[in-house]
Amino acid sequence: MTDTPDHIRKKQMEIWLSKPVEERFRLGMEFINLVHRQMLSRLREQHPEYTEGELKAAFVYELYKDDLPEDYLKDVMNWMRERHDS
Repeated sequence: MTDTPDHIRKKQMEIWLSKPVEERFRLGMEFINLVHRQMLSRLREQHPEYTEGELKAAFVYELYKDDLPEDYLKDVMNWMRERHDS
């Protein structure tokens, strides 16, 4: 859902594309890292009892729950738990 008018979205894209590729890449990576930290912070708040492995597994679940088959996702989550809690 977006409430940004088309003419504003077009101007935002114009500004974004006027930046050098290196800056767009850097800003994109900063945004990804920010979202990563926010997700982990939210998960820690919601589940303070989680081990590091459970936290990483929950993070992976949040990222991929709509894109990966459930059985595969469960295997990956188990692997994450074992890897980080050993």
